[in-house]
Amino acid sequence: MYLDINPSTVIFAIINFCILVVGLKVFLYKPVCNMLDSRKEEVANNLNSAEEAKLEAQKLKDEYAAQLQNARSEAQDIINQAAKIGEQTKADIVNEAREEAARLTAKAQADIAREKTEALNEIRNEIADLAVLAAAKVVGKTIDVADHQNMVNDFVKEVGEAK
Repeated sequence: MYLDINPSTVIFAIINFCILVVGLKVFLYKPVCNMLDSRKEEVANNLNSAEEAKLEAQKLKDEYAAQLQNARSEAQDIINQAAKIGEQTKADIVNEAREEAARLTAKAQADIAREKTEALNEIRNEIADLAVLAAAKVVGKTIDVADHQNMVNDFVKEVGEAK
């Protein structure tokens, strides 16, 4: 068998092959490459977006942790301040109670001393009156006011010294 190669068939086959390559390049290769390039860009954008979202989430987490720490610190400060105010209030109340007790004690002592003095003066006056009456009965005469006063004063002096 003999192979017969016809030059017009070869040229026609080459032209058909070139048209096929150009057609495949235009209709198949470029759209597929464009689709792959767009998919590649989309994946890269998604990765960048994911990285940015991760960084933003970390930033928010750090801010939240800082705010939480600040809130805890403020809460502890408020608790400490309230405790300090409570202790100060307690000390003020105790001091006021002590001052009031001291004031009442001093007033009671002053009242007792005054009443004691009044009672002693009253007793002295009673004793003086009794002494004058007894002396008048013994002497048998009436004593005038000046004599009475002198006798009372002398008697009070004697009683005061004897005390």
